[in-house]
Amino acid sequence: MSYLFANRFTLQLREYLADFRRGTEGVAAVEFALIAPIMVMLLMGSIEISQAVTVDRRVTQVSTTTGDLVARADKDIAASEITDIMKVGSWLMKPYNETSLKVTISIVSSSITDANDRKTKWKCEFDGANPTAVDCTCPNVAATIPNGLVGKGDSVVVAEVNYGYAPFLGFKQYLSKTKTESGGKFNLSEIVYLKPRAACPQLTKADATKCGCT
Repeated sequence: MSYLFANRFTLQLREYLADFRRGTEGVAAVEFALIAPIMVMLLMGSIEISQAVTVDRRVTQVSTTTGDLVARADKDIAASEITDIMKVGSWLMKPYNETSLKVTISIVSSSITDANDRKTKWKCEFDGANPTAVDCTCPNVAATIPNGLVGKGDSVVVAEVNYGYAPFLGFKQYLSKTKTESGGKFNLSEIVYLKPRAACPQLTKADATKCGCT
């Protein structure tokens, strides 16, 4: 009896395995379960990349716009005008969070005897987290810019923009482990160089102190 039972069990098991191997029920569900995570990742990635590209274009627009407005200035430009120009830059970032925006505009001038002797004559810094407080200084320190931008006794407007981009779909935790910037943000930056339309504009600070270009 035990032999017959074992033989019958073996035959039934073989039939069951054969039916299981030939069965097609649930194949679509299994395939979807395998493909779905990849499809979701592709969808999230395409949304995130398009969002990041859009923000990066805004950063470029802020740098070119603020730099161009300063380059259009006449002989003098007041610190209050610089503040207004910086605010224009922050408005260009909308509807994205402008508190992560940092803008630095400076004038770099070269010596009348040596084009490689270049110094930052004045500089104004804007922080989107505190848009009303634009810090303008007259450092008159050596500056590093690409060669060939200025000749002897020449000047150039330098507009530098940095933006802490926070991922749109929750990759913040991943970036916080891979990027050095706090808060899991990815830094988007742009630097543009523009020649002043007229003479190099000297800056008049809020306390009436003037920062020249020579």
